[in-house]
Amino acid sequence: MKYNSGKIKREHGIMSDFLSLLRQIEKFDAVQRIIPWRVARTQGGSGWVLHFTLSYKTDAWLKYMMKKWWTAQECFILCDDNDKQTIIEHIQKIV
Repeated sequence: MKYNSGKIKREHGIMSDFLSLLRQIEKFDAVQRIIPWRVARTQGGSGWVLHFTLSYKTDAWLKYMMKKWWTAQECFILCDDNDKQTIIEHIQKIV
């Protein structure tokens, strides 16, 4: 079931530790949409520290990885190409 909560699309579950971070990111005007993907298990645990790292960027979106313990989730942030660097800097400040 798909439903929207502001700019965040909620089709898949969201790792609860990251929901407050995504809420902060969605407040930034340059962000058009946030799409968290499926939650998956990883091989190596990352510990109790939350990791929110940029994987890569395309013309239409930024792909981030959210990790904690043995759980990972991809997160796509849709935005204009001109706003990408500004969004990356904004996210670095709040992470």
